[in-house]
Amino acid sequence: MHTEHYAISHGFSPSPHQSCFPLHVHDAYEIYMFIEGDITCIVENKGYHVQPYDIVVIRKHELHQIYHNRQLPYRRISFHVSPSFFVANHCTEYETHLLKASTASGNKIPAALTRSSGLYDAFMRFEKYSDNFTCGQDTPVLTATLVEIMYLLSNITSYSCSDFSNTTVNSVISYLSQHYTEDITLDELAEIFFTSKYHLCRIFRKYTGLSIQEYICTKRLIKAKELIKSGTSITDAAIQAGFHDYTSFYRAYKKEYGGTPKGIR
Repeated sequence: MHTEHYAISHGFSPSPHQSCFPLHVHDAYEIYMFIEGDITCIVENKGYHVQPYDIVVIRKHELHQIYHNRQLPYRRISFHVSPSFFVANHCTEYETHLLKASTASGNKIPAALTRSSGLYDAFMRFEKYSDNFTCGQDTPVLTATLVEIMYLLSNITSYSCSDFSNTTVNSVISYLSQHYTEDITLDELAEIFFTSKYHLCRIFRKYTGLSIQEYICTKRLIKAKELIKSGTSITDAAIQAGFHDYTSFYRAYKKEYGGTPKGIR
């Protein structure tokens, strides 16, 4: 179900065909409740082994992916909430809370807390209500319930930290997050992290689903989109984000998103 400010997805796969979905990113917040299966959720450089009715909060522009540890039936509910939702419903303080709960504090809310906080009940009510309305039809009861969910999330003061990680990959991602606008070569990274280029590329792809260059390009595209939306010219945004010129940015943008950068505004 999709409306102007949010979307809800009830996902079920009896036998997932892909063991790993590549890292991707949204301009919206994703509130994800896991129900059934055996998965690991990766958000930036943090990994979470999720249990039934755990909630994972993925903030806008956070790179994330799902690993299927075993080919078991997979079920989840997820909301994608646009930043415009908070403005339209006069609850921007709830978005502020989501942003203040930085990635350092983690992303997972364990099932016990989702139940005790009221989030589980609110999720189930929203799912039930949404089944009664046609696609694209927003109603006061749906909006009010989603505002309630955002309110309940704002009362969560701490999130679970990563369940596992790879030290080298974590360090590389942290480094790239600070230097992705610069010229970075595999030789330099291998020297910085005292490893071979082959080993570095292999473990990075294993834990992220992307090559190092694909990861850098994704970070640059996200940054360029933010700059363009804030009023920076397309060419200046491309250069500031780390692309050598407009042409290389245009090719990367069209390959990733299908459209052209002019459609961002």
